[in-house]
Amino acid sequence: MAYILSISIILLTALLTGKIFSKIILPPVVGQLVAGIIIGPAILNIVKPTHLISSLAELGVILLMFIAGLESDLKLLKRYFKPSIVVAIMGIIFPVVGIFYTSKLFALSNIESLFIGVIFAATSVSISVAVLKSMNALNTKSGVTILGAAVADDILSILLLSVVITFTNGGSAQGNPNIILLILMQIGFFIFVWILFILVNKFKIKLNRTLAPIVGLIVCLSLSALAEHVQISAITGAFFAGVLIGQTKYKESVNRQMNQFGNLLFIPIFFVNVGLNMNISGIVENASLFIVLSIAAIITKFSGAYLGSRFFKFNRLSAAEIGVGMISRGEVGLIIAEIGLKNNLISANYYSTIIASIILTTILAPLLLKPIVVKIKQI
Repeated sequence: MAYILSISIILLTALLTGKIFSKIILPPVVGQLVAGIIIGPAILNIVKPTHLISSLAELGVILLMFIAGLESDLKLLKRYFKPSIVVAIMGIIFPVVGIFYTSKLFALSNIESLFIGVIFAATSVSISVAVLKSMNALNTKSGVTILGAAVADDILSILLLSVVITFTNGGSAQGNPNIILLILMQIGFFIFVWILFILVNKFKIKLNRTLAPIVGLIVCLSLSALAEHVQISAITGAFFAGVLIGQTKYKESVNRQMNQFGNLLFIPIFFVNVGLNMNISGIVENASLFIVLSIAAIITKFSGAYLGSRFFKFNRLSAAEIGVGMISRGEVGLIIAEIGLKNNLISANYYSTIIASIILTTILAPLLLKPIVVKIKQI
């Protein structure tokens, strides 16, 4: 029953650090990340990452993205579809190329360098969403573009991952489906979601309001599971589920219940779990790689997203908000890195260093994002 004490410690430290960081005008989620570093193997080693904690954390990020979908303005998402796609594409090309050549400087193989580039091509918008949501900046022009670009980025990154694994024969031992079949399955997923949108808009669903949150949660988990089945991140399925439920008259009641349900347990565990995965020894052993890789990861993702948004006439401050909002690699980067390790596409010697760089980008993103949003609101 040791896991009960671990969860209790996680929730207590998340609460305390969140409050402390709020007092010093920093995002509470950063405090929760720091809590994970303090109580985890990196410093005090009171709580260690476990399969249970990781599972609860995964539910946390699914709920977070479901809530983001619920609170998203579909009209704005449609309006800024084109800039979102361009930001996503440029936000992938720059890191893949930049990280590839950065890795080559440290004498890594072509395959390993390419795969590390794929890892840092990913974007996890979960933490940026939490910051934008807390500042009522989610349904702004920049906020919607970040959301749309992150979803597109996630889809494109997973497709890129599938291609790399297939053509390097990394996935053969894991029983991955043929790349053509996989792409067809992924296309089928989006067609299915599109059909659901048509049905929801055509038929007015009537539910008991007390049952609506449960039905919403079932839809969220079902689409998340289906997305994972076709090797798209679960958070993409959760986001679309949120947007789907957001088209019904039950949006407000589901949103209220999910916020209470998620923030009570799962969402704080997700943020703390990111910090729990920090490994100081991995950084020390490859300090130079860690520093250069982290800088390259930040610059390449920011540059790609910034230039993509400037192409669509966003002003410099809004483009900077989008660039910074896309920096975080979070759980998506962690998942891809784990897949790479299992498929022998990255060596165990560099795994901890890569994880540390992912976590650093995840921590820095909200720290850099908040002052930009504040400045935009002051204009």
